[in-house]
Amino acid sequence: MERTDSFTQTVRERDFSFIRNCAITAVGFFLALTRLFGLPAPFAAAGICAMSGIESVFMFVGAASGYVINGGIEMCVPYIAAMGALTVMRLVITSFTHRPRSVFLRILQSAAAGICVFGANIFTSDSVYGIFLSASFGVISAVFAYCADSLRSAGMKAAFTEHKAVSVAAVSILFVLLTAALTSLEIGVINIGVFLSVLAVLYSSEVRAEPSAAVCAVLSSAGIAAGKPEFAASCIMISVTAPVIMLLERYGRITRACAFILTLGTGMIITGITETNGIAALSSAAAAVVFMAVPEKFSPFSAFVSQAEITSAARPFAAFGRRLAGMGDAIDDMRSAVIRTSKALEAENTRDISWVYNKASENICRNCHSNMKCWGKLYNDTADIMNKAVAQLKNGCFVNESALGGHLQTSCPERSRLAAELNRQYAVYCSAESASRKISELRSVLTGQLGAAGTILHKMSEELDRNDTFDSAAAEAAESVFSESGLTAAAVIAIVINSRLSIDAYGTGTLLVTPEELSDRLAVALHKELDLPMISESGGRVHITVSERARYDAQIKVFRKNKSGNRHSGDCAECFNDGRGSVYMILSDGMGSGSRARIDSAFSCGMLSKLLKAGIDLDASLEMLNTSLLVKSSDESFATLDLCRIDLNTGDVLLCKAGGASTYIRCGDTFACIGEDGLPLGVGFEARYKGKLFRISEGDIIIMTSDGAEFDQGWLEQLVMRDRHADIDKITETAGEAVRLSSDKESEDDITIIGVKLVR
Repeated sequence: MERTDSFTQTVRERDFSFIRNCAITAVGFFLALTRLFGLPAPFAAAGICAMSGIESVFMFVGAASGYVINGGIEMCVPYIAAMGALTVMRLVITSFTHRPRSVFLRILQSAAAGICVFGANIFTSDSVYGIFLSASFGVISAVFAYCADSLRSAGMKAAFTEHKAVSVAAVSILFVLLTAALTSLEIGVINIGVFLSVLAVLYSSEVRAEPSAAVCAVLSSAGIAAGKPEFAASCIMISVTAPVIMLLERYGRITRACAFILTLGTGMIITGITETNGIAALSSAAAAVVFMAVPEKFSPFSAFVSQAEITSAARPFAAFGRRLAGMGDAIDDMRSAVIRTSKALEAENTRDISWVYNKASENICRNCHSNMKCWGKLYNDTADIMNKAVAQLKNGCFVNESALGGHLQTSCPERSRLAAELNRQYAVYCSAESASRKISELRSVLTGQLGAAGTILHKMSEELDRNDTFDSAAAEAAESVFSESGLTAAAVIAIVINSRLSIDAYGTGTLLVTPEELSDRLAVALHKELDLPMISESGGRVHITVSERARYDAQIKVFRKNKSGNRHSGDCAECFNDGRGSVYMILSDGMGSGSRARIDSAFSCGMLSKLLKAGIDLDASLEMLNTSLLVKSSDESFATLDLCRIDLNTGDVLLCKAGGASTYIRCGDTFACIGEDGLPLGVGFEARYKGKLFRISEGDIIIMTSDGAEFDQGWLEQLVMRDRHADIDKITETAGEAVRLSSDKESEDDITIIGVKLVR
């Protein structure tokens, strides 16, 4: 088995090496096809110095084939000889040393590349200009070889994540030189140099918080102008488009690509449409189409830039998260143990109503001389008499000796004592049953609270266990802003969720700035556009949550009207942004109307919003709210609940209804009504509600109502569907006034309407 495993691994390594060497051959071939200043470019020959021993052989084969096609026999023979010398040099060096190349050795190899390329070109030179070009090619080859070898030794990742000066300079020089050479290749009307340069500019616009697109555009322009001076006007336009797509970096790839094409096209029209401008424009458009068509996960920067933004210093968080998961498991085990034990004890201690007369007869009849007769020979008759007596007790009447008829009337000397004992044992039975019910209710509340606590710990564990999503650099920058804004002892967590930054800050003190000013300060420090922060204070502690600007925004309008004669509304509505990219609308209607109903609805709304703002999971929050309503007061206490959560990044909607009234939705050209569903909270020991998931987009509307707002659905559909651009404030006010005017005074109730419209 061990030999088989070893053989399989060896085959895989060889297969991978074969593919890599074929790719090196192809690169050498295409580099040899390029031209610089009208002559075959020397980059394929110089690139041999950046290869290892066997790789240099494959580069030699590909480059030799390309030079034969590009320059003919007269040109290819000197180049092949020069490349042969460089390949032999690389093979000799590789055979003698396996350690990383020193700077001296790298300089020596680069000088050898320059000399060989100079020698290959000088053989075909027949003028002073030819000698000058040969010397220039020698210098360019030496620089190219040195930069390529340096970049390979440092690794491509260093240029993007570590920002090493040597690596960045090497990438810049190579980019300019290769762009200049690739402009000599054309496929139809597409210039390869312009195509790849524009593609590089577009991809570099994905690097956030850095002027990468502008730098890449300048380098592209320099390379294209050096390769084909007639593209100079096009180069200027490419440079101008870079700031435009940098301003649009928070939008999607399609938006950036379309803005690039529009800006470039406008510039081409201004500078004049020529043949070269047309080729540059078509090449740029082709690059933009490829940029839009290729999925984002295949971005060439995804392996470098994304990992650079998201630091991996989250191992302590992950460990703490798993500790929380262990605590959650322990609480779940405790909950399960309570349920199992209670079921076992209930099964063992279950009492039937016959227990009453069995216990009474045991205490009174045990020493009676007629015991064997009554509970032996006449057992069935005695049991019938006792069942009738117990039935009388269940109906609320005490038992006296006259209720014990039949043979007991003549043969039982202890009838009066037996009747009194039946009354006493029934009272004991009722007391035990009442205590059992209360214990069962408390157990349900306890297990519900334990289940909610376990869910909270598990959700926290899942967040902390995502150890590749914590951005320590953003956390440090945000902590500095919070401290300057008045938050003391600030502790900050920055998490990247679906490529969007979310920040949670905890501290004490009083903020010295408004939420708008705090958002602006954070945006400057983090180089990102942010939504307004959600700020909550409790017990002297401050919790601030803010996230990167979402794709959508929600316009919200609330209409309220109390029942006539009531100072307080039995409805309560609360709307808030959780600071994590979602907006919540909560509508609760207490039992009845007036102050008592107001207490229940305000308690439900206030407690649920506080739990959600604290970051507690929705299921756990509803379970905790339900059990809290059960124990809030000695009498019946419940409230209906409508909750709507909209993800402003995707438009996904979660609508939860626990006995709430109808909710109306306009989604595109469709109008729908979601009716009452589920039971109000506080009715049962489990939070039973119905949740519905759907997606809306820009311009769609959701209207939530309390049970006092009874609409004619046809009329409301006309109002909502009439104008897609109608203001949500106007729609909500019109609907509310229509309900107020049409409501029956006898069946009038509190009215609350929440209108929500999704906008950009």
